[in-house]
Amino acid sequence: MTVSNQLILWATFVIPWASLIFMKKDSIRRYLPAGMMSAFLSILVCDIGVGCNWWAFRETTYPLGVFSSYVYGLFPVVPMWILYFTYKRFWLFFGVEILANALFAFVILRWFDRLGLVSFNRGWHVFIAEILITLIFYGFQRWQESARQENRVRH
Repeated sequence: MTVSNQLILWATFVIPWASLIFMKKDSIRRYLPAGMMSAFLSILVCDIGVGCNWWAFRETTYPLGVFSSYVYGLFPVVPMWILYFTYKRFWLFFGVEILANALFAFVILRWFDRLGLVSFNRGWHVFIAEILITLIFYGFQRWQESARQENRVRH
């Protein structure tokens, strides 16, 4: 466990959450459920990946346990920002998500592997899983929006 690795891990947890000070409160309220859905599904994928020996987390941040801190920082917040800037323009949203997921799966995770944070050799597994999660949380956000619209009509 090196200080620089711990700094990177804590930064991937703290900076995304701190970035939300730049998002309007009603937008946070609007997109947080989809962000949490994305995080929950990503944690499931991480757990499956560990169980299938697709990857292993070699260094984590106490007290965040088994998974690396980016699971709790990047996975809920980055989708919220992407929704904030692209929601209701599906193809733009999907294109940005593809780029973000490719960057994560093929660049960032390989860098983390070289740093000794994860043992990782399944970039395509992560990429495909994250694209599926993207479609699910976009559908979830659409469902949330329709429920919100129905509530406004009733009241």
